[in-house]
Amino acid sequence: MIRFFIKNGNNSLKFDAPTDELFDHLGSIGIFEDIPITCSEKIYLDFYPTDDNDKIAKIVCDRLLPEDRISDVNSLCARLDGQWQITDEEFENALEENDVRSALNIKAAYEELREELRQTNDLSM
Repeated sequence: MIRFFIKNGNNSLKFDAPTDELFDHLGSIGIFEDIPITCSEKIYLDFYPTDDNDKIAKIVCDRLLPEDRISDVNSLCARLDGQWQITDEEFENALEENDVRSALNIKAAYEELREELRQTNDLSM
């Protein structure tokens, strides 16, 4: 869903989120803590959709904030990856309606949208 490129000193790493080995990946380049998804004096970090046609991943990447933690983004990706019962338009509209930003807020908005759609489907049966 989202590809990360991280450079820490002379060590670099590229991996796709979601992953069950997040902290193993980070540890392999000398990072032993949860980090924000922004560059720092010591760490270079970039992220982008793994597939140019993945509109949901693009929406998420555009709405993440520099202070989002990499573990929160990974958790969001795990929740979103392959779970689509909503369209990218519905997802984007739900986020735009309240100007939702940050991994944790996007995840909460997604859960709320899924619940609304589930209730709508239950009522129509």
